[in-house]
Amino acid sequence: MFNIRRYSSADHEEVWKIHLLVIAAAGVEPTHQHYHDIFHIHEHYLESGGDFFVGTGHNGVVVAMGGLKKLDEETAEIKRLRVHPNYQQRGYGQMMLDRLEQRARELGFNHIYLDALTNQLEAKKMFENNGYKHKGASVIDGFWINVYEKSLDTPK
Repeated sequence: MFNIRRYSSADHEEVWKIHLLVIAAAGVEPTHQHYHDIFHIHEHYLESGGDFFVGTGHNGVVVAMGGLKKLDEETAEIKRLRVHPNYQQRGYGQMMLDRLEQRARELGFNHIYLDALTNQLEAKKMFENNGYKHKGASVIDGFWINVYEKSLDTPK
């Protein structure tokens, strides 16, 4: 069983652990300053017009996460979409992406951006399968990333 709910500060330790595991598997120094927002989820997501969700397994343990960050009145960015390595390939990332898109619509956004490290090929496949258009590669804080965007009027 997989349930998605809004983040609570009690989830911080599990969210940080998932972040460390996923980012280390991608070959990135997981404590890089680029990830400071994970220590301030309430300020960066919940209190600034976005949202942040966790996905829990059958035992209530957090196994997935994802944030929605407001960029402007019409545009949001999906951030920190992660699934614990032991729980990948079960559709949890897709369920989190669906919930984040649904929440973006509820909040009135009609456009979404997101990015993924260039070596995260499964993420690239998932985003493209969900109607995200590749807008090119970029370097952010020293990381090579692929940037994607989607109009929320666009079906999967």
